[in-house]
Amino acid sequence: FERALVEIPTDFFKVRQQVENKYTLKSILDGAGVTMARNSLLYTSFMVYVDLSKQLCSNGYVPKVFMVEDGSGLSPFSKGAICANLAWLTCWPMDVIKTQRQSGNYPSTVSSYTLLKENFVSGKLLRGLVPGLIRSTISNGSSMVVYEYVHVHLSQIAGVSRRDMT
Repeated sequence: FERALVEIPTDFFKVRQQVENKYTLKSILDGAGVTMARNSLLYTSFMVYVDLSKQLCSNGYVPKVFMVEDGSGLSPFSKGAICANLAWLTCWPMDVIKTQRQSGNYPSTVSSYTLLKENFVSGKLLRGLVPGLIRSTISNGSSMVVYEYVHVHLSQIAGVSRRDMT
C-alpha cells in the first residue's frame, strides 16, 4: 500500500509527460485503484514465486547455475530477476491498464475490463513487455544481491541468526 502511495503520483506525472498530456489536480488519481491492485498482486506473486523456487530447487528442477551452493534456493540475482519477472508477467495486464488510465488518452467512462479486452483483441496487451522484463531483470536481480549482502553483514554485526525469505 505504501509503495502505491508514492507510485501513483510519480508514475502519473511520468506517463503524462511521456504522452505530453495536460493534467488537473483531480486527474492525479487516475489509475490509483488499478495501481494499488497491481502492486498487491505484484508483491504477492513475487513472494509466491520465491517460495515455489525454493521447492523447485530442493527437488532438483532448477539448473545449478541459478542456485546457491547448497541447492536450497536460487542465488540472490536469480531470485530477484526470475521471481520478479514472473510476478511482472502475472500482473502485466494490470500495468497496461494502469498506464492507459494515467495517460489521459482513454475516457474514464471506459471500464478497466473494456480496456483489457480491447488491448487483448488488438494485440496491444504485450506492448513494452520485453523492455519491462529487461529492466526488471537488471534492477530486481541487482537489488536482491545488495539486499542479501546488507542482510548478511548486518546480521553478523548484530549477532543474530537469519530468518527471512532467502
